[in-house]
Amino acid sequence: MSRKILFFFIFGCVISSVTAEGDLEVRVQLVRSQTGKPIANATVVSKQGKTTAVTDSEGKAILRFPSVGYYEIKIIAGDKIETTSKEIRYKGQSLLIPISEISSSGIFVSGERDKTVLSRYGLNQEDIKRIPGVAGDSLKAIQTIPGISVGVPVGVLPTVFTNVGAGQISGNPYSNSERGDLSLRGGGTRQNQYFFDGFPLPYPFHIGNQSSVLNNNLIKSFDVYSGSFPSRYGFATGGIIAIEGTDKVEENKTVVNVNFFLSDAYNQTKLMPSLSMITSGRKNYPNFVLLQAYPQGIPQDAKYAEYQDFQWKLIWDMHNDHKLTFQTFGTRDRQAYTKQQASYERGGEDPRPPTGLDRGFRTDAVRYIWKGKTFRNTISYSRTEFNEFFELRISNPATAENIFGLQNRTRDTLTFAEQRFEWELIEEHLKFESGIQARSKETNLKGENITSNNRLFGDIFNNLLNSSSQFRSVIDGDRIRYKEASAYAEFQGKWNGFRLSPGGRVDSYSGSGEVNLSPRITGGYVFENTKTSILGGHGVHFNSPVSVEQLSRRSGNPNLFMERAEHDSIGIQQEFLQGWSIKIEGFRNIFQNIIVADNFAVDPYSLNNDLRIFANDPTKAINNPLTPRNLNYSNSGYGHSEGVEIFLKKARDPKVESGAFGWISYTNSITKRVNNQARRTSDENTNRALLNGSRQLLAQTKVGTNYVNYYDDNQVEVIYNNDREELYDLDRRHILNFVFGYKFNRDWQIGGRYRYFSGVPYTPIINANRAGEASTFGINLYFPEYSKNYNSDRLLPFHQIDIRIDAFDHYSWGYINVYLEFVNFYGRKNQTGYNFDNLKAYQNGVNPSSTYDTVNSPYIESQRPNGSPINLPLINLGMEVRF
Repeated sequence: MSRKILFFFIFGCVISSVTAEGDLEVRVQLVRSQTGKPIANATVVSKQGKTTAVTDSEGKAILRFPSVGYYEIKIIAGDKIETTSKEIRYKGQSLLIPISEISSSGIFVSGERDKTVLSRYGLNQEDIKRIPGVAGDSLKAIQTIPGISVGVPVGVLPTVFTNVGAGQISGNPYSNSERGDLSLRGGGTRQNQYFFDGFPLPYPFHIGNQSSVLNNNLIKSFDVYSGSFPSRYGFATGGIIAIEGTDKVEENKTVVNVNFFLSDAYNQTKLMPSLSMITSGRKNYPNFVLLQAYPQGIPQDAKYAEYQDFQWKLIWDMHNDHKLTFQTFGTRDRQAYTKQQASYERGGEDPRPPTGLDRGFRTDAVRYIWKGKTFRNTISYSRTEFNEFFELRISNPATAENIFGLQNRTRDTLTFAEQRFEWELIEEHLKFESGIQARSKETNLKGENITSNNRLFGDIFNNLLNSSSQFRSVIDGDRIRYKEASAYAEFQGKWNGFRLSPGGRVDSYSGSGEVNLSPRITGGYVFENTKTSILGGHGVHFNSPVSVEQLSRRSGNPNLFMERAEHDSIGIQQEFLQGWSIKIEGFRNIFQNIIVADNFAVDPYSLNNDLRIFANDPTKAINNPLTPRNLNYSNSGYGHSEGVEIFLKKARDPKVESGAFGWISYTNSITKRVNNQARRTSDENTNRALLNGSRQLLAQTKVGTNYVNYYDDNQVEVIYNNDREELYDLDRRHILNFVFGYKFNRDWQIGGRYRYFSGVPYTPIINANRAGEASTFGINLYFPEYSKNYNSDRLLPFHQIDIRIDAFDHYSWGYINVYLEFVNFYGRKNQTGYNFDNLKAYQNGVNPSSTYDTVNSPYIESQRPNGSPINLPLINLGMEVRF
């Protein structure tokens, strides 16, 4: 069966389509998009095709084209002109072209011309649909945009465990970052906001950043705002990724894509002239394919998760001026490499983590649009529910004894509402946009089914619970709730060559009760004769805390303020030749009020809400309703990032069947941060703990970045901030991306992608200390000792080449696209960090050992004929059918 499938793929690559050349007669029918009624006496012109016709009473006309290809078609009806581009594929083809209602006054149109150019990088589906090395996932093209540093994804760790107790387990005494997908111009990985069709997309990538959660064919285009973004966008201090989905169905279309590792399907249908529906879904199966086809080639630390996603959208054009849309989209991810799963799949010899993770979300949304002659009003509402189940099992490798096991459930609910008003005050010169937004978020988590057959380990676990309020809140369960409300306004003006967009935004946050004003302005001048643009902008941005462990009333600081960022950019853009453009932009970002781990922030009179105290000693809890509590987090962090970006792009002309396209992006930047925390020796910490054990804190204040504590023994303690600036954990000095493609003709295309990043900084491990008490239950545990020079070394550079070959066969009903991908063409093992095995002693070059990216930079382990090891590229063969 597998040979037949392979033969079918190869056959699809080599057969030539039978397409009539010469005089191609095409039937065209014009209808009103809302009612489906024919449009008579309209002139249809294709200047490139040298053909013209006038529609009859049924809106029909016949055009004759010289050959197949893309043609621009203009429709002239009354005083209105509409332009569209269509692909002419065969003789006798029928084209149904819906156009909006004919009106002498026209309607308000907002589109590409209204978007800022500064610090915005946009790509459409034609640019990204067949980008090599992403397994047909368009959204991962974001990683090729300037200013973007790939972060450390959450991966197999649960959401709430991402940063809780990480330092205690690894022993790393310092950190100035969090896990997350992407860092934009030095911003935090969890300080970006993703929007899909204007609705929040809180979970944009599947486990381990394997792929996005959106079907490839659904993405119409996306914009990445890495600098001062428009006033409409908030809830972010890093950047904005705004994804635009298909919003109009002009023809029925189905696309099915099948390859070695996933299958997906997309369908758009016009149910009625005024009612359209879009459905899509995807399912991956790398685990099954690799384990069955070549299990010995899977890298030892590979983590392939199983995932699936879906999208559905209903578009109802109720009237020429009114539109209503309903949509829902979501995912489910499962990482099930438990010991039982390993025994079933690979005879119990699976080295992957003994974890089980089941994570998913669903968003339901509705939008109403009212369009007038010079205005548009949009009302949007969405609700997202995120659910996660996490299971951990640790067994004694020698006896298979169950040392420890736990389960945790997390549920997030995010509600979003927006009213957006756009008004064209002076046609082509001045536009006004304003709106209000509201968000509410609730997070609930609960630990359950905690098991241990080892009494001594149970004692250690209880000691950990008693000593770490953060870990305790995760196990015992916790909840946070907060609300945000915002209002924004912005003018977009242009006169002759001048462009100016002043605006502002007000954000309120219920947690701290603060209200912040964010002024923003972008502008520039365009020299029309040379197509040269000079750009500049400034903006202030705020974002509320995002993590349950940070805001928890039991283990965190519920009074945290919003983080603040100031973005400044200046640049120049030049268009030249046919479809070429280059943009050079310099930037400097300042980050303030960054939330960091803080061992010295204390609330002297916190409500005693520790459930364990109520259970173990209720009398003590009742007699002491208020107690000093470590807050664990504060807004003490500060950072800055500066650099220069270059983006050279050659756009593809959809009307030309052959030619080159692609882009080159380069970023040179440096990012530094400081947590403003006192750095103390272990002896100083021990002496302070002994002294504070016999006295009680009565008051705490902050002078600058220094803490001043007053105790009941009339002593004053000053904790001086002796911290220093360090390189940001995700700082990459050089980031280079080269994406190219060449279309030989309508049947063949080749593309490639080259990536180069500087390695991120890290703190080397120089030794390890043995934990003697752990040996009493049969295991020797070692805890790493890190260098005193934080981030003093860098990982090896990341570089990779991906190649994709596409072959097309065109038919009257559509096409077949067979593609072959070579991912990581020269089998590069790209380092992501070091892993210290706590069961083994420190040994330079052995423990810690390097860890490698096996998801975004996969490779297959093999051997040469002489037995020496070799890493091969991941080969992916697939077929896409459109009909």
